[in-house]
Amino acid sequence: MTSVDYDNPGVVEVSLMIVGDSISHGSSGDWTWRYRFWKHLRTFGLDVDFVGPYKTLDNIRTEEVGDGDETYADSEFDRDHAAKWGQPYVVAKTTIQEYVETYRPDFVLVLLGINDLVWYDTDPDEFETNLREFIGNARSGHHAVRLILGTILETARATEDFAFAKRVSKCNDRIRAVAAELRRPISPIEVADTAVEFVAAEHTWDDTHPNPNGEVRIAAAFSDVLAQRFQIGGMYPRPYPVLDDIRPEAKAPVHIDTAEDAGR
Repeated sequence: MTSVDYDNPGVVEVSLMIVGDSISHGSSGDWTWRYRFWKHLRTFGLDVDFVGPYKTLDNIRTEEVGDGDETYADSEFDRDHAAKWGQPYVVAKTTIQEYVETYRPDFVLVLLGINDLVWYDTDPDEFETNLREFIGNARSGHHAVRLILGTILETARATEDFAFAKRVSKCNDRIRAVAAELRRPISPIEVADTAVEFVAAEHTWDDTHPNPNGEVRIAAAFSDVLAQRFQIGGMYPRPYPVLDDIRPEAKAPVHIDTAEDAGR
């Protein structure tokens, strides 16, 4: 678990596994919020080890979903992760035990849920069941794993479809309630409220996936929880920088043609 490097006592060693969908996986030309998060933690002298089975982005230029792409906007960071394009909780719950057993992260950071709602039409009760199983299976991988759960981000669909927006809100309420109920001293669960500062119209490049300004806000939500709840690193600085958009040529052609289909 988290430790001090006694050869360099000012350095804290911490391993983190980011479990997510396309929002965390990223695609051709992205920096990714994983990059923003890693860079922020490194400014505090942390020896950060991201762990997981993948290193690449999704190649957004092809029709195949999840094929590897190395074209990060900046690849100079620890790129290991456990995020997969299109992944929902209902699938992630079946792999998380093995991932925790294999990679032994100090923290599992989770940003999932939109695909459960978009592609699996999951209702809040089903969503909660899958979330509880995910947490239980993560703890089966290691009884003392620490989890930070992100909330489901706003998408363009949620601004246009009231019923969908209501379902997103209810599922986010379930995330908060389940985290509070299942929190244990040896295996704490905290919530990074990634949805609070994220506005689809301003912080996505295609109505769903984060642009650089959205990446910063996701990274900030997780960074703030690590700092406030676990005394690791520090709060993400505000006000946020205003960053340039992704180069358009990096994203054409894309898998997703309409906002209605967005979410994978």
